[in-house]
Amino acid sequence: MTPSIQIIYASQSGRNQAIAGHLQAQLASRAQTVITEISQVNAFELSQNDAIIVASYTFHDGELPDEAQDFFEDLKKVDLNRTKFAVLGSSSKTHLHFGRAVDYLTIQLNSSNGEQVADSVKIDRDADDDDWARVDQLAQRVLASLA
Repeated sequence: MTPSIQIIYASQSGRNQAIAGHLQAQLASRAQTVITEISQVNAFELSQNDAIIVASYTFHDGELPDEAQDFFEDLKKVDLNRTKFAVLGSSSKTHLHFGRAVDYLTIQLNSSNGEQVADSVKIDRDADDDDWARVDQLAQRVLASLA
């Protein structure tokens, strides 16, 4: 049976939307994927997926984006039933709290009984070749966890 992976993104500049598209291209041959903008996600249905990948930017100086707030609050009430997950996202190293939204989401997904299957990935602004390699590695770890 083909595993299902939901790719969820929050993107202001388009960076994380591009990352979500890249992930879908990497995963499509071995998994059924769907990309959803974070404000459109029903957190209570996440455990219907075999895995989820969340890509979010960090707003201002260490905050979750406004459009991710409801999703984050709903995660506090959800049992992910060991749904596999990974988190990544763009930020800026000029901020005091680089990539903190990635940290917040990772902590909450773990607290919601998810199973983290890849180290979180933080990207400074636009992804370079090394960043894309880390994104690809994250995708491969998610796939390997479903084998």
